[in-house]
Amino acid sequence: MGEAWFWSDGEQRKGPVEAQEIRRMVADGRLAQDAPVWREGLAASMPAGAVASLVQPTTGEKARGVLASLGTKLSSVAGVPEIEDVPVGQVLTGGGAASDEDAEEIFAVGTARTTPPLSEVPTGWPRPRVWWRVLLGSLAAFFLLRLVSSEFDNPLALPGLIVTGAFMVPLAVVIFFFELNTPRDVSAYQVGRMTLLGGALALVVTMLLFELVPDAGTGELLPALLTGVVEETAKALALLLVLRRTRWRWQLSGLLFGAAVGAGFAGFAGFESAGYAMFMGDMNKVIFWRSLLSPGGHVIWTAMIGAALWQVRGTREFAWDMLRHPVVLRRWTVAVVLHGLWDADILGARWWLLQSLILLAIGWYLIFGILKQALAEVAAAKAVAPAG
Repeated sequence: MGEAWFWSDGEQRKGPVEAQEIRRMVADGRLAQDAPVWREGLAASMPAGAVASLVQPTTGEKARGVLASLGTKLSSVAGVPEIEDVPVGQVLTGGGAASDEDAEEIFAVGTARTTPPLSEVPTGWPRPRVWWRVLLGSLAAFFLLRLVSSEFDNPLALPGLIVTGAFMVPLAVVIFFFELNTPRDVSAYQVGRMTLLGGALALVVTMLLFELVPDAGTGELLPALLTGVVEETAKALALLLVLRRTRWRWQLSGLLFGAAVGAGFAGFAGFESAGYAMFMGDMNKVIFWRSLLSPGGHVIWTAMIGAALWQVRGTREFAWDMLRHPVVLRRWTVAVVLHGLWDADILGARWWLLQSLILLAIGWYLIFGILKQALAEVAAAKAVAPAG
C-alpha cells in the first residue's frame, strides 16, 4: 500500500486506505469534501476534498466517468431516469433456471381471475427467467435448421429457418418484457394477439404511408430518418388497438404491448428480407444477423413509444390529443432517430456491426431507464392504495 490515510466516523477511526480510495469516496458522496482525513507524518488533518484533488483518476474511472456523462445526456434527451442504481446484470441473467411449473405459472396471468390485486404486486426489480430458455432454444433451433439446409442441402428446412430467424429472437425479448410486467395484468393471449394482429396492421399502415413519403429508404441519413418516421408512426398507431382500453393502466403494459407490436412487425418484415436474400443467395447471413441484432431494433423502439403513450394516458379515457403530448412526441422522436441511425450507413460497410452494437447499447440504456420509471410508478400507486 502507498500512503495510508485515515478518517473519522463518529468516534471511530476508519482506514487505512490509499489516497485513490479517498478520492473515490469523495466522488461517490461517501465522504464529505470538508471531512478531516490524515496520514502518519502530517502535523494536522486535511480536508478530504484537498486530498482528492491531488489524485488523478485511473483509466477505468475515467472511462466510467465518460460513460456516466453520456448516460446522463441520453437520459436528459429522452426524459428518462439514469440507470446508475439499476441492477442490469441481475435483471438480464434472471434468478436462476425456471422449471416447467414456474413457466406455466408465469404465463397463467392477466385474466380477471388471475390478475393479482395491487397490494400483492412486488415493487422490487423482477428477475426474468423464462425468456432465456426461449432465446437459447430459438438459437439452437436456428443453427440446427441451418445445418440441415446447408450441409444436407435440404430445401425443406428453409421455411423453418426463415420463421425461426424472423420471429423467435424478437419473441424471446417480448417474453422478457412479459416477465418484467410485475402487475401481471396482461395475458399471454393479448400479447400474442398484438404480436400478430398489431404487427400485421403496422406493416399495412407502413406500406400506405410509404406511398406518401416516397423519399424514405436506407443508406443515406435523410431517407433513413424518413423510414423511421413512417415505421414508428405506423407501429404507434397499431397500439391504438389496446391503448383505447383502460383495462391496462401501467407504463409496463405499454412497454409490453409496444414490444409485441415491434416483434410482430420485425417478424413480418423479416420474411420480406429473407425473400430478397433468397434470390441474392445470401439468405442465411441476412436472417442470422437480423435475428441476432433484433433485440436492438423494432422491439425496443416501439416499446419506448408504448411506455410513453401509457404514461400519458394513465387511468384516463383515451383522447386523440394524447398523441401530441410532449412526452409522447419526445419518445417518438428518440425512436425515430435510433431507427434512422440504424438504417443509415454512418460508419461504412466495414463498421456496420459496430454501429449496430452501439445503437443497441443506447437503446437498452433508455429501456432500463424507462423500466426504472415504470416500476417506480407501480410502487408509488401501491404506497397510496388503501389496504386490502
